[in-house]
Amino acid sequence: MSLALVAPSFLATRPARNLEFVPLVQIAPDDPADATATASTAACFFAGPPPRVSALNHCYTPAQIYAAYGVDKLHAKGITGKGQTIVIVDAYGSPTAQSDLDFFSDTFGLPRTTITIVHPTGTPTFNNAMQGVQVGWAVETSLDLQWAHAIAPDANLVLVASNPAETEGVQGFPSMFIGEQFAVNTYPGAVISQSFAVTEQSFQSAAQVQVAGFDQVYQQAVANHITVIGSSGDTGTANVIGGQGVSPATVLPFPTVVWPSSDPLVTSAGGTWLQSGWTWNPSAATGAGSRNFVTTPNLRTEAVWNEPYFGIATGGGRSVLFPTPSFQSGISQSILQGSRGLPDLSWNAAVNGGVLVFLSSTILPQFPSGRWGIIGGTSAASPQLAGLIALTNQVADATGRQHVGYLNPLLYTLPSSDFTDIVPLTFGPGAVTLSDNAQFGSGILGMPTTSGYDLTTGFGSPKADKFVPDLAALLPPA
Repeated sequence: MSLALVAPSFLATRPARNLEFVPLVQIAPDDPADATATASTAACFFAGPPPRVSALNHCYTPAQIYAAYGVDKLHAKGITGKGQTIVIVDAYGSPTAQSDLDFFSDTFGLPRTTITIVHPTGTPTFNNAMQGVQVGWAVETSLDLQWAHAIAPDANLVLVASNPAETEGVQGFPSMFIGEQFAVNTYPGAVISQSFAVTEQSFQSAAQVQVAGFDQVYQQAVANHITVIGSSGDTGTANVIGGQGVSPATVLPFPTVVWPSSDPLVTSAGGTWLQSGWTWNPSAATGAGSRNFVTTPNLRTEAVWNEPYFGIATGGGRSVLFPTPSFQSGISQSILQGSRGLPDLSWNAAVNGGVLVFLSSTILPQFPSGRWGIIGGTSAASPQLAGLIALTNQVADATGRQHVGYLNPLLYTLPSSDFTDIVPLTFGPGAVTLSDNAQFGSGILGMPTTSGYDLTTGFGSPKADKFVPDLAALLPPA
């Protein structure tokens, strides 16, 4: 697919802004009630070591995610990503990426793997406290590596960590671009996970130049049978232009989406809210630390990711840079309105129901023994979906087929039975209905969550044990 950019008039008329790549990671905060929560009352009670307790925010281990999405059925058949490569592209990386992954693997009985770490623009220098933006990227790196490994435990992991002078403006772009180009040239047949984003409108009149450069890399990814996945954002339709070094940062007063997730050559990963064995009950939360859920054994529900008490929600909507691509020709134009719609599919991204990620004391020095973070965001969706594609590529190798490569044209031909369709759900006795991705309190209109494809969760979340073999069956002979 060649690049097709829309050029709205406001791109030329608005003043230029710096661009800022943002890691799309969300961490559950501590609550005073955590200290007194017990195994019978806590939402998350993980024995560790080190232990992690949260009175209000649930947490998931790899085994719980496997069971919720059918990944366990694939692992039981030996489909574990053996012989495949997953590339994580981040800024800076983490000085303890390998040791933290080893600890994660040992804790959950996963095989250890050695990360191939590449710094294509020089090795970053970290201070002891990891001050500033590097902290966020270190957490992002840990999340990406640990949970790509959880889904595809026998896949090879590559961390391509750029070393920009900053992650904003044209200064940050060349370093990230070099990292992406290196990954595409070096690892044909791989899967690339990108958990960073910038609001489309931040490009202003530079859109043609900045986006076109990356789009050429994504075109090369198509030629090299590489799947590229990008997170759709964590603030619903309310996105910021401006950022570090730019004052003030401005939330645009209309629905927006983020790039590179909006590029049609990238598979956009949205977020859902998985509730497995428990159900959110907002009407029960009457005070600080009060229990806001009910235990519902053997019940699994999945809503659009929109947590109003945190003010975070899945990104999704219509691109202003890209028109409707051919693979979305079957989606009603009443939804797309001539634009590229995103996301394409989704996975759990909630913080209340986040995944456990080990963060060493180097990253979080206030915890001398390290810390299990409860982490969500569409950053959690992208590496896990990358792991799912790695499992598919293993099946492809075993059956003499090509790797998945450019996923979107194939994705839109899969049967609806391969996905859990995300529809509006009401929680509590008529208390809260989650039916769109409007960020709570932003005042920005959200996109509706409906049956079938929608602009909040795409086709929904894959049923891994059905999705992987059906996708592999679509691949041509090698």
